[in-house]
Amino acid sequence: MLHLGIVKTFDNQNHRAGVQLAGSLTTYLDDISVSVSIASSAMVVGNYVLVAIPGGNPRDACVVASWPQGSSGGGGGTKIQDADGDTYLWVEKTADEDKIHGAVKGVESFLMHDDGILDLAKQSGCAVYLGTDQTIPSASHTVVNLDTVIFDTLGEFNTTTHRFTATRAGIYIVIGATSWNNPNKTGYQFAACLKKNGSLVTETIFHSACYWRLGIMTAGIFSLAANDYVELDAYQNTGSSDNLDAGINHTYMHIAKIA
Repeated sequence: MLHLGIVKTFDNQNHRAGVQLAGSLTTYLDDISVSVSIASSAMVVGNYVLVAIPGGNPRDACVVASWPQGSSGGGGGTKIQDADGDTYLWVEKTADEDKIHGAVKGVESFLMHDDGILDLAKQSGCAVYLGTDQTIPSASHTVVNLDTVIFDTLGEFNTTTHRFTATRAGIYIVIGATSWNNPNKTGYQFAACLKKNGSLVTETIFHSACYWRLGIMTAGIFSLAANDYVELDAYQNTGSSDNLDAGINHTYMHIAKIA
């Protein structure tokens, strides 16, 4: 279990502390271990700390986090950080801000606003599209040459291989669309498909009923492991080649990590 405490003594040589649990005048843990990741400079008498007590046994207690000296606000401190200060949770960077900031290795990764809205600065996602018309042969699944990036938060889309490769495992929503330039024939199949690691996952098929553009959208929710990849695939079976329309609103793929 984790408990809030106050530093009462600190042995710099042995890296051990005496801690009084917050809210109690009688519960005092003497000569307990302090995590080696916490710098001695952070163990100032009066600072707040988090104390882990495995199984409720005080003999195994250990200080695992410390509020650095100089934190402000309400006596309880506004910041918890690691020894070198580049990974932290911080509330109220400015007076009465009422926001929670979180950073990892010096990069602010999330921000919780006072209205409950959460910003995830490093959340995976991209939007890409076909920059030049592409010829698709008949009766052959063909990877779409998506080569133009609108945005790519973590640089996960490769415009040479035309693949999105996941950096982290998670749940991703994927949307793809193909726009066919000139079907020329009626009653044949035209499709937009999504592939995971080279295998079809979704396939949305339309039968042509006109002699001009035909737009098809497909979508899926993918469970991806790190390094799994996703591609947009096109298919038609008219017996001759047909072209995909290039353009941001014609042939594209959008991906966002949602969990």
